[in-house]
Amino acid sequence: MVKPYKIFILLLLLLVLISLPSFFFPKDGIRFFNFTLNYPTIPQFLDTDTSHSKLSLKPEIVQLDKIIDSTLNYQLRILENPLRITDTLTSKDTVKTVDTTSKPAFNPDWLKSKITKLEFPDSLHLSLVGFFEALRDGEYNKKLIRVLHYGDSQIEGDRITSYLRSRLQTKFGGGGVGLVHAIPQSSQPAAITQSNSSNWEKTTLADHDKDLSGISRYGALGGYSLYTQNRNFFSKSTYEAWIHFQRNVGINSPSRYFKKVKVFYGYNTQPFMVELNTDGKALDAELVPTTNNLNAISFDVDNGINSFELKFKGENSPMIFGISLETDKGIGVDNIPIRGSSGNNFTKTDMVFMKEMLNMLNAKLIILQFGVNVVPNVVDSYKYYEVQLYNQLKAIQEAKPDASIIMIGVSDVSRKEGLNYVSYPNVEKIRDAQKKAAFRAGVPFWDCYNAMGGKNSMAAWENAKPPLASKDFIHFTYRGANLIAEMFYAALMSEYSDYLSKFNQPKQKHIAVKRDSLDTRSL
Repeated sequence: MVKPYKIFILLLLLLVLISLPSFFFPKDGIRFFNFTLNYPTIPQFLDTDTSHSKLSLKPEIVQLDKIIDSTLNYQLRILENPLRITDTLTSKDTVKTVDTTSKPAFNPDWLKSKITKLEFPDSLHLSLVGFFEALRDGEYNKKLIRVLHYGDSQIEGDRITSYLRSRLQTKFGGGGVGLVHAIPQSSQPAAITQSNSSNWEKTTLADHDKDLSGISRYGALGGYSLYTQNRNFFSKSTYEAWIHFQRNVGINSPSRYFKKVKVFYGYNTQPFMVELNTDGKALDAELVPTTNNLNAISFDVDNGINSFELKFKGENSPMIFGISLETDKGIGVDNIPIRGSSGNNFTKTDMVFMKEMLNMLNAKLIILQFGVNVVPNVVDSYKYYEVQLYNQLKAIQEAKPDASIIMIGVSDVSRKEGLNYVSYPNVEKIRDAQKKAAFRAGVPFWDCYNAMGGKNSMAAWENAKPPLASKDFIHFTYRGANLIAEMFYAALMSEYSDYLSKFNQPKQKHIAVKRDSLDTRSL
């Protein structure tokens, strides 16, 4: 039998042998072609390197995170003291003032001084005039105007968008989560739960290269859905499908309060019936004729109806380009994630059809938030990405010339080096490529990477208590997503406030001229 002290000596010798290379191995590793061989230092080897745990958030982020942890009214009272908002929950067009008698726990002027500002390609900041004019003129008091938030997996599950939506709808009115596919995402908005019959099939922009149908009409939601024939032995030619929606109780957000369900459809070769049902009873129904165009059909749904179903029936399926849960007026904010995308998919769709749907939606602001899928591809130059993004921006501008566009830059992404998580070395290059593309197209840019704190900020966000980023060091937690949304919202409203003070004159008519002048610059 081996004695314990011999086992101890053996383990000690092994430890010395394993750690010995740490004394001689170069700190920056040994470079072999396209990869670097590293060896842990003694502190890393013994797991006593605390550099990761010492990473901390910027003071203003800590302060803002505490505010977001409180109620929405408290956020409004602190950050916009005082604020006039539309009473959307009671569906009144009256205006009320938020109570500001309580002393703020934090200094709002100090927080506002820490806002990461929007950056503009022009000194007059004309790029957002289209959206700001719609707000200044009160167009949202007459009809619904929309903000479309496109992004990659960073915004899946309504992250970032949901908070931005609540802020805008609380300030300007409106309700509902906006556009959704017939087949819900795996992570759904908190305000509703959606389910569907099993015979729905969805095709999105991400399927473009493998889609053999030859159809490129994806529309504003970036995809379409079809239902197939029911697997019923007794049904020979009837196609039926359903989509069920449930308002989630306990969610006190404008997203839960909508009065209209609008179905965007088209290209059905046979008539079909669509019914609005609740508790097994039909509230409304309509027979829809054949069409070779984009159309929309709307149903009224009272706020008191928490559970309802859309039922489709016909000899074949129309193309369903989205279902919108919305109000008649106010602001709608649509969450449109394209998983795996780098933001270069838009030119793969039929832009003539896209233009038609954007006009039907009355889109006034389009936000693009991509980049994390580019980060793992570490190269010396991202000129190719700059060109790709510029082409996407020009295509969107041509499809909706009167809509404003904002590009949100890539967030920080970390990878493990030794026992520590550090920023990818190319994040700033990707951010710079995005900014150059945006500026050349005449589009303002919001630096998410800088707002987070810059280099190694993702590790600091993951290290926060509670965490603001997930363990993959790529995606935000919902808490972190709300924080990013608040910082972006603060930047947007700060710019709107400046606009009101500078442009409280007759409407400006030179946005297109400015874009054209910017386009004369070469890449």
